[in-house]
Amino acid sequence: MDQASIDFLVAQSLEQAPRVGDDEMDRSLRELDAQMSAIADALRVEYVGPGIGMREMGAEHVFRLVVRHHVWNVTESGWGLKVCDGLPNAALRPMWPIYGISRLRKRQLVQVLPEFFQGYAEAVRRANKARSEAGERLMALAAAFQSS
Repeated sequence: MDQASIDFLVAQSLEQAPRVGDDEMDRSLRELDAQMSAIADALRVEYVGPGIGMREMGAEHVFRLVVRHHVWNVTESGWGLKVCDGLPNAALRPMWPIYGISRLRKRQLVQVLPEFFQGYAEAVRRANKARSEAGERLMALAAAFQSS
């Protein structure tokens, strides 16, 4: 993931209404998805992050950002960051990649990235994996969003 994409997402996370319908956002979220898949696969630390459900309805808990081994179907599975069904009976079933969600949820996702990275970084520190190569990449991402 290049620095320009990180800087773009950090800047957009501070906006009241992040840009969500353009190529730069889509490219940046696809890069972040790939980066987080590599980091998550190396670290193998689960984390249930903030909700990005329907904020206007007070239902942010319905969908959550989750890092873990996700099973999409019988042929596709792997570690990564996905938007999951957060309801108790859903078992954190993956619903979308972070770049494949609706515009409304995409705005909320971008706005909670600082909170997500701080929480995931803390989970990795508690698992004593922060000094690994993947842990250091995660800590750098978390630091970029913390400075926002």
